[in-house]
Amino acid sequence: MKKIILTAAAVGGLMLAVIATAGTDKANQSSTSADFEPNMKSAAKVVHPPYQMAKDDKDCSFCHTEKDAKSGALKMDMPDLCYQCHEAKDTKKFIHGPVGAGACTACHNPHESENMKLLRFPSINQLCTSCHADKGHFLKNTKHIHPPVQDQCTNCHDPHTEDYKFQLKADGKMDLCLMCHVEKKEHLASVTHKHGALERPRKCLECHNPHGTDTPRMLIKDTSKDLCLSCHNDKMEQDGSKLINMDKHLKEHPDHHGPILWGDCAACHNPHGSDNLRMLKKPFPESFYAKFDEKSYICFECHEPAKIQDAATTTATNFRNGTKNMHFVHVNKDKGRTCRACHDFHGTKEYPHHLRLKTSFGAINFPIRYIETPTGGSCAPACHARRHYDRETPKENLK
Repeated sequence: MKKIILTAAAVGGLMLAVIATAGTDKANQSSTSADFEPNMKSAAKVVHPPYQMAKDDKDCSFCHTEKDAKSGALKMDMPDLCYQCHEAKDTKKFIHGPVGAGACTACHNPHESENMKLLRFPSINQLCTSCHADKGHFLKNTKHIHPPVQDQCTNCHDPHTEDYKFQLKADGKMDLCLMCHVEKKEHLASVTHKHGALERPRKCLECHNPHGTDTPRMLIKDTSKDLCLSCHNDKMEQDGSKLINMDKHLKEHPDHHGPILWGDCAACHNPHGSDNLRMLKKPFPESFYAKFDEKSYICFECHEPAKIQDAATTTATNFRNGTKNMHFVHVNKDKGRTCRACHDFHGTKEYPHHLRLKTSFGAINFPIRYIETPTGGSCAPACHARRHYDRETPKENLK
């Protein structure tokens, strides 16, 4: 018998030709978008063209050594038999196990099926997890599943062969992610302060599990704080001048700022990068002194700006001398001190109100020397004389 070579397109055409007319339009539409259709159940039975011809002619010798398939073996081993009509599926660097073993019929029924592509299961994920049982358990028992995974495995994996590990359709450390997360691709290309984690060997996978986790956004730790501290600790390579050992700092300074208490570093920082200091989500002045502008402080995402804006108050802040708002005095001016001149945004130990033990002014790292009283307090930073404030009995201070 003369060998017949059919292209993939020709096989597809023959397959559609033998589908019953009922629901044909739907079947045609599904066949063109099958890679993005998790439900592979066909509107009508799908018949393999050689099998249809065998049924019509009562001759199975297209694939078998005898006309009667029951009495004849296959004419050649798989996948070579399949490749007589279909393009080879083992041509790239990484080959799916069944393909490498020539077990085409592990996934496809060679005769007919109720499912598109002659698949043995009505959905891609059912088919994949019939072998990858651990992933099936994972899908059923994990709280936050990555939407492409929930949809179908072949959104990211080629079921036959690919040039990337795990038959991924692109490098799985970042390139594959950015094929869908286009907004992140644009963001990463434009931001001035990039997260160093994206330069580490596993890139996106340093923080995310691509299949899912029990934590929102598929984070590999329970909170963003836990995740950040898995790198921002004593194991992190750093020169010491730009990044502190935050894990150590927080352990030694247990009076934590609200976002730290919530376990949410991402409340203030964009973990992918930003155009602001320290990858903050909103601006914050980089210098010790800065002209006050409410829009220049991420702090006011949570704190009320009246704390700084009201020259006199009895309610906006406890840092006042009588009704004189001492935050206003320090901050709200052309040469205003920025919040970090006095406050540590992560955690403190010695003083209340997240006040620093020391603050940096130029090359000097000087102590604040804060003393709290029941109705106020005082400080004596650097070479200044001690200054006092009291909410009930206003103090007179030397100039």
